[in-house]
Amino acid sequence: MWPAVITFDCYGTLVSWPETLRACFESFLPEAADVAAFHKDFGEIHTQLRAGPYRPYTELLRLALERTMTKWEIPGVPKAQEEFLRIIRAIPPYPDVVPVLKDLKKDASRLAIISNTEDELIAETVRGLQVQFEVITAQQARAYKPDHRLFAFAFERLGVSSADVLHVGAGYATDIVPSFELGLSRIWINRRGEQMDVTKPPTAELPDLSGLAACVSSLRDNRSRRT
Repeated sequence: MWPAVITFDCYGTLVSWPETLRACFESFLPEAADVAAFHKDFGEIHTQLRAGPYRPYTELLRLALERTMTKWEIPGVPKAQEEFLRIIRAIPPYPDVVPVLKDLKKDASRLAIISNTEDELIAETVRGLQVQFEVITAQQARAYKPDHRLFAFAFERLGVSSADVLHVGAGYATDIVPSFELGLSRIWINRRGEQMDVTKPPTAELPDLSGLAACVSSLRDNRSRRT
Protein backbone atom coordinates (compact mmCIF):
# COMPACT_ATOMS: atom_id res chain seq x y z
CA MET A 1 0.00 0.00 0.00
CA TRP A 2 1.28 3.44 -0.91
CA PRO A 3 3.13 5.12 0.65
CA ALA A 4 5.58 2.41 1.61
CA VAL A 5 7.04 4.87 4.09
CA ILE A 6 6.10 8.32 5.37
CA THR A 7 9.25 10.33 6.01
CA PHE A 8 9.29 13.37 8.26
CA ASP A 9 11.50 16.29 8.94
CA CYS A 10 11.76 16.52 12.73
CA TYR A 11 12.82 19.98 13.90
CA GLY A 12 10.01 22.45 13.31
CA THR A 13 7.70 19.79 11.86
CA LEU A 14 7.25 17.35 14.75
CA VAL A 15 8.95 19.27 17.56
CA SER A 16 9.03 22.93 18.52
CA TRP A 17 12.44 23.88 17.12
CA PRO A 18 12.01 27.64 16.51
CA GLU A 19 10.15 28.13 19.77
CA THR A 20 12.84 26.26 21.70
CA LEU A 21 15.62 28.26 20.07
CA ARG A 22 13.87 31.52 20.82
CA ALA A 23 13.42 30.62 24.49
CA CYS A 24 17.06 29.65 24.73
CA PHE A 25 18.21 32.90 23.10
CA GLU A 26 16.02 34.91 25.47
CA SER A 27 17.81 33.31 28.43
CA PHE A 28 21.17 34.91 27.64
CA LEU A 29 20.33 38.02 25.60
CA PRO A 30 20.10 41.40 27.34
CA GLU A 31 16.58 42.26 28.40
CA ALA A 32 16.08 44.94 25.71
CA ALA A 33 17.59 42.87 22.89
CA ASP A 34 15.59 42.06 19.75
CA VAL A 35 15.31 38.29 20.08
CA ALA A 36 13.69 37.90 16.67
CA ALA A 37 16.58 39.75 14.99
CA PHE A 38 19.15 37.62 16.84
CA HIS A 39 17.25 34.49 15.81
CA LYS A 40 17.24 35.66 12.18
CA ASP A 41 21.01 36.29 12.24
CA PHE A 42 21.60 32.88 13.82
CA GLY A 43 19.44 31.23 11.16
CA GLU A 44 21.34 32.86 8.32
CA ILE A 45 24.73 31.90 9.75
CA HIS A 46 23.46 28.39 10.49
CA THR A 47 22.28 28.01 6.88
CA GLN A 48 25.59 29.28 5.47
CA LEU A 49 27.58 26.83 7.57
CA ARG A 50 25.30 23.95 6.65
CA ALA A 51 25.87 24.67 2.96
CA GLY A 52 29.65 24.38 3.35
CA PRO A 53 31.81 21.28 3.80
CA TYR A 54 30.24 18.72 6.11
CA ARG A 55 30.97 19.12 9.80
CA PRO A 56 29.23 17.45 12.76
CA TYR A 57 25.98 19.13 13.69
CA THR A 58 27.00 19.91 17.26
CA GLU A 59 30.10 21.64 15.90
CA LEU A 60 27.99 23.54 13.38
CA LEU A 61 25.57 24.69 16.09
CA ARG A 62 28.38 25.77 18.40
CA LEU A 63 30.02 27.78 15.64
CA ALA A 64 26.78 29.40 14.48
CA LEU A 65 25.98 30.49 18.02
CA GLU A 66 29.52 31.77 18.60
CA ARG A 67 29.49 33.83 15.41
CA THR A 68 26.07 35.28 16.15
CA MET A 69 26.96 36.19 19.73
CA THR A 70 30.24 37.73 18.55
CA LYS A 71 28.38 39.80 15.97
CA TRP A 72 26.04 41.02 18.72
CA GLU A 73 28.93 41.54 21.16
CA ILE A 74 27.35 39.25 23.75
CA PRO A 75 29.75 37.62 26.26
CA GLY A 76 29.58 34.16 27.77
CA VAL A 77 29.82 32.10 24.57
CA PRO A 78 31.04 28.78 26.10
CA LYS A 79 28.32 28.71 28.76
CA ALA A 80 25.63 29.63 26.19
CA GLN A 81 26.84 26.90 23.84
CA GLU A 82 26.59 24.21 26.52
CA GLU A 83 23.13 25.33 27.59
CA PHE A 84 22.01 25.52 23.96
CA LEU A 85 23.06 21.94 23.24
CA ARG A 86 21.56 20.70 26.51
CA ILE A 87 18.18 22.20 25.67
CA ILE A 88 17.96 20.90 22.11
CA ARG A 89 18.71 17.32 23.12
CA ALA A 90 15.08 16.96 24.26
CA ILE A 91 12.79 19.26 22.28
CA PRO A 92 9.09 18.71 23.05
CA PRO A 93 6.66 17.75 20.29
CA TYR A 94 3.91 20.10 19.19
CA PRO A 95 0.56 19.22 20.86
CA ASP A 96 -0.95 17.96 17.60
CA VAL A 97 1.87 15.53 16.81
CA VAL A 98 1.79 12.47 19.10
CA PRO A 99 -1.93 11.58 18.61
CA VAL A 100 -1.50 11.73 14.83
CA LEU A 101 1.62 9.60 14.88
CA LYS A 102 -0.10 6.99 17.04
CA ASP A 103 -3.04 6.87 14.61
CA LEU A 104 -0.67 6.42 11.68
CA LYS A 105 1.02 3.56 13.52
CA LYS A 106 -2.37 1.90 14.09
CA ASP A 107 -2.76 1.86 10.31
CA ALA A 108 0.60 0.04 10.12
CA SER A 109 2.26 3.00 8.46
CA ARG A 110 6.04 2.79 8.30
CA LEU A 111 7.46 6.04 9.69
CA ALA A 112 10.94 7.48 9.27
CA ILE A 113 12.72 10.71 10.13
CA ILE A 114 15.20 12.41 7.80
CA SER A 115 16.92 15.09 9.85
CA ASN A 116 19.81 17.54 9.74
CA THR A 117 21.29 16.34 13.00
CA GLU A 118 23.41 13.71 14.74
CA ASP A 119 22.22 10.35 16.02
CA GLU A 120 22.94 11.00 19.70
CA LEU A 121 21.70 14.59 19.63
CA ILE A 122 18.22 13.66 18.36
CA ALA A 123 17.74 10.41 20.30
CA GLU A 124 15.90 11.84 23.32
CA THR A 125 13.74 14.08 21.13
CA VAL A 126 12.64 11.05 19.08
CA ARG A 127 11.78 9.10 22.24
CA GLY A 128 9.46 11.94 23.17
CA LEU A 129 7.40 11.27 20.02
CA GLN A 130 6.19 7.99 21.62
CA VAL A 131 6.16 5.91 18.44
CA GLN A 132 8.82 3.88 16.68
CA PHE A 133 10.71 5.66 13.91
CA GLU A 134 13.53 4.69 11.62
CA VAL A 135 15.92 7.63 11.93
CA ILE A 136 18.21 8.84 9.15
CA THR A 137 20.54 11.70 10.03
CA ALA A 138 22.97 14.00 8.31
CA GLN A 139 25.68 12.37 10.40
CA GLN A 140 24.99 9.04 8.70
CA ALA A 141 24.93 10.52 5.19
CA ARG A 142 27.55 13.24 5.81
CA ALA A 143 25.28 15.68 4.00
CA TYR A 144 22.62 18.19 5.05
CA LYS A 145 19.27 18.93 3.49
CA PRO A 146 18.51 20.35 0.97
CA ASP A 147 21.39 18.28 -0.48
CA HIS A 148 19.82 15.43 -2.44
CA ARG A 149 22.50 13.07 -1.09
CA LEU A 150 20.79 12.89 2.30
CA PHE A 151 17.50 11.86 0.68
CA ALA A 152 19.23 9.34 -1.59
CA PHE A 153 21.05 7.86 1.40
CA ALA A 154 17.77 7.65 3.33
CA PHE A 155 15.93 5.87 0.53
CA GLU A 156 18.76 3.38 0.13
CA ARG A 157 18.85 2.74 3.87
CA LEU A 158 15.05 2.35 3.96
CA GLY A 159 15.03 0.13 0.87
CA VAL A 160 12.52 2.23 -1.06
CA SER A 161 12.38 4.28 -4.23
CA SER A 162 11.29 7.91 -4.43
CA ALA A 163 7.92 6.80 -5.84
CA ASP A 164 7.26 4.85 -2.63
CA VAL A 165 7.77 7.84 -0.34
CA LEU A 166 5.53 10.56 1.06
CA HIS A 167 7.63 13.28 2.70
CA VAL A 168 6.26 15.62 5.36
CA GLY A 169 8.16 18.75 6.32
CA ALA A 170 7.86 22.31 7.57
CA GLY A 171 11.06 23.64 6.02
CA TYR A 172 10.30 24.88 2.52
CA ALA A 173 13.89 25.26 1.35
CA THR A 174 15.19 22.21 3.20
CA ASP A 175 12.34 19.76 2.59
CA ILE A 176 9.70 20.83 0.08
CA VAL A 177 12.04 22.15 -2.61
CA PRO A 178 14.30 19.07 -2.72
CA SER A 179 11.22 16.82 -2.49
CA PHE A 180 9.83 18.60 -5.55
CA GLU A 181 13.14 18.24 -7.37
CA LEU A 182 13.28 14.53 -6.56
CA GLY A 183 9.68 13.94 -7.63
CA LEU A 184 8.43 12.98 -4.16
CA SER A 185 4.87 13.35 -3.00
CA ARG A 186 5.20 16.01 -0.30
CA ILE A 187 3.08 17.66 2.37
CA TRP A 188 4.09 21.07 3.65
CA ILE A 189 3.33 21.68 7.33
CA ASN A 190 3.03 25.46 7.22
CA ARG A 191 2.85 26.26 10.92
CA ARG A 192 3.85 29.91 10.53
CA GLY A 193 1.75 31.00 7.55
CA GLU A 194 4.69 31.35 5.17
CA GLN A 195 4.41 31.94 1.42
CA MET A 196 5.09 29.02 -0.88
CA ASP A 197 7.35 29.03 -3.93
CA VAL A 198 4.76 28.60 -6.68
CA THR A 199 7.43 27.24 -9.03
CA LYS A 200 8.08 24.32 -6.65
CA PRO A 201 4.77 23.73 -4.86
CA PRO A 202 3.91 21.04 -2.32
CA THR A 203 1.51 18.26 -3.21
CA ALA A 204 -0.59 19.39 -0.24
CA GLU A 205 -0.37 21.99 2.53
CA LEU A 206 -1.54 21.75 6.14
CA PRO A 207 -1.31 24.23 9.04
CA ASP A 208 -0.24 21.44 11.44
CA LEU A 209 -0.30 17.64 11.68
CA SER A 210 -3.89 17.30 12.88
CA GLY A 211 -5.21 16.74 9.34
CA LEU A 212 -2.34 14.53 8.19
CA ALA A 213 -4.07 11.14 8.31
CA ALA A 214 -6.98 12.42 6.21
CA CYS A 215 -4.58 14.05 3.78
CA VAL A 216 -2.57 10.84 3.39
CA SER A 217 -5.80 8.93 2.75
CA SER A 218 -6.89 11.46 0.13
CA LEU A 219 -3.54 11.34 -1.67
CA ARG A 220 -3.63 7.54 -1.58
CA ASP A 221 -7.15 7.49 -3.08
CA ASN A 222 -6.18 9.97 -5.81
CA ARG A 223 -3.14 7.88 -6.65
CA SER A 224 -5.23 4.71 -6.83
CA ARG A 225 -7.72 6.35 -9.24
CA ARG A 226 -4.90 7.42 -11.55
CA THR A 227 -3.54 3.90 -11.69
